[in-house]
Amino acid sequence: MKKYITFFLFLLFSLSIFANSSIKNIRLNNNPPQLVFDISGSIKPKFNTNYDEYNRLLFVEIEKVKMGTKLNSSKFIGKNIEKIDMIDYGSNIGFFIKLKKGSGHKVYSLSNPQRIVVDLRATNSSKKEFTIAIDAGHGGKDPGAIGFNKYKEKDIALSVAKKIQSRLSKDFNVVMTRSTDTFISLSQRSKIANQKKADLFVSLHLNASNNSSAQGMEIFYFSKKSSPYAEKIAAYENSFGEKYGEKTTSIAQIMGELAYNKNMEKSITIARPLNTSLSKRLGMRDRGIYGANFAVLRGFNGPGILVELGFITNKADVTKLSKDANQNVMADELAGKIRGFFY
Repeated sequence: MKKYITFFLFLLFSLSIFANSSIKNIRLNNNPPQLVFDISGSIKPKFNTNYDEYNRLLFVEIEKVKMGTKLNSSKFIGKNIEKIDMIDYGSNIGFFIKLKKGSGHKVYSLSNPQRIVVDLRATNSSKKEFTIAIDAGHGGKDPGAIGFNKYKEKDIALSVAKKIQSRLSKDFNVVMTRSTDTFISLSQRSKIANQKKADLFVSLHLNASNNSSAQGMEIFYFSKKSSPYAEKIAAYENSFGEKYGEKTTSIAQIMGELAYNKNMEKSITIARPLNTSLSKRLGMRDRGIYGANFAVLRGFNGPGILVELGFITNKADVTKLSKDANQNVMADELAGKIRGFFY
């Protein structure tokens, strides 16, 4: 019996120590750069972490502690930390740490004294943070639209896609849905991007019209609701999938409603300035941006845009689009806006 009483008292004593643990100080070391949470008590504190790579937001939750000091967030802002916030969950304390570009994060605990350390040393510069999927429309047996002087949509789209790849590959992981003149189905295009966990999907196309005077650039983003005009363009592009044996209606929207709204917002953020700058630099008509139910965008689990670089059926447009110098300008603008979207 005495043995059980001794064990019980020890257990109570241990729990009381653990329950009374608190964060007694938060400090920032400079060499090496570390954010340190000093914990009172002798029991090693438990913690959970999560990192949102897109927003560079590190979440650190320390379990079963009280906040024993005030958080003066301004004193931690500097070379590695952009912002820090705290939430008291009652029994746990959570910290949201917005890191600056290039800052690392390795979280671990140390004893004697007890502390949680966030190591902020720079990440390996060879590691690329974001992945961009570049989708050259059509390809192989599917030429896309054939326009003035028999230019094929698939050829111009691939040429521009390769130029964008060369401009982004230094800073980004670039995934090409096709790098040669090969046929890739609409569902496979989005599947390639999803498998590589791409952060942005950019599909390149050229528009076509029975009216040869129709001209200009326009950009589309995925939307379940669209204008009559946008519906016609989406139906036209989706028809190529059906023409080559794919039911585009079977390509499902795989993201939830909240993710759908957020991705649409992000897509609009890049689409609007991109179309304005592209059309201005090439002296082409800015036809605006539209939401539409494109199958190739619907199947991607993230923000995405479909760029109609111009009308292949318009003599002035295709003359510009077929020139290497102008394709370099397009690639410069697209790569620049993509880089600005992330950084």
